[in-house]
Amino acid sequence: MKPVIGIVASWNEEKESSVVSYTYVSAVLEAGGIPLAIPMVGKEEADEILPKLDGILFPGGADVDPARYGERPHLKLGGVNPRLDELELHIARRVLDMGMPVVGICRGCQVVNVAAGGTLIQDIPSQLGGAMKHQQQAPRWHGTHEVIIEEDSLAFEVFGERRLSVNSYHHQAVRDPGEGLVVSGRALDGVTEVVEGRKNFVLLLQWHPECMWKHNRVFIRPFEALVEAAKNFKD
Repeated sequence: MKPVIGIVASWNEEKESSVVSYTYVSAVLEAGGIPLAIPMVGKEEADEILPKLDGILFPGGADVDPARYGERPHLKLGGVNPRLDELELHIARRVLDMGMPVVGICRGCQVVNVAAGGTLIQDIPSQLGGAMKHQQQAPRWHGTHEVIIEEDSLAFEVFGERRLSVNSYHHQAVRDPGEGLVVSGRALDGVTEVVEGRKNFVLLLQWHPECMWKHNRVFIRPFEALVEAAKNFKD
């Protein structure tokens, strides 16, 4: 059987809407997995869902509330989503404890890092001198800046390349990696773009490969690697 990959759905408080972008679904399908949306549910329901999964994907979305990592809100903090923070952080802590294969994308990268006890830069332009533009005005499949990946890393094993031109839609980034995590890729301005697990399969990417793989097949590789790791998770 194909491995089941959970994808945590977004949450719109005003519309009470919980959805998963098809870009993530199509990437998991292309990689050979079965995508399963995790809607806005309680912690107990989430705990019932997790044993049915072989791997999990945390997608992009709103800023993480800085109170979750012990900071006051910066002037440039964007919108936050308290109920989604609560659910995703709970799920992230559970799957990290379980050793389940994890991919986090953009917000998902940040959520998993915070769940592991890490911190974030709340606003790159105002808090990091000399930073380049990380919120591109270009098609979502187009790479606008480079990321340099450490050779001795899971990310290098997955992508097979040290330099990638990636898309960029974030104003926050990982500052301090959480417990069991390390930085393995940075933009040329030093902004963290890749964080990964020291032991288990945890690959956290600050860009959006799900929007790029149809134009460059290198970007399907993190989803393929997630599916492959998921095949062995319960063995």
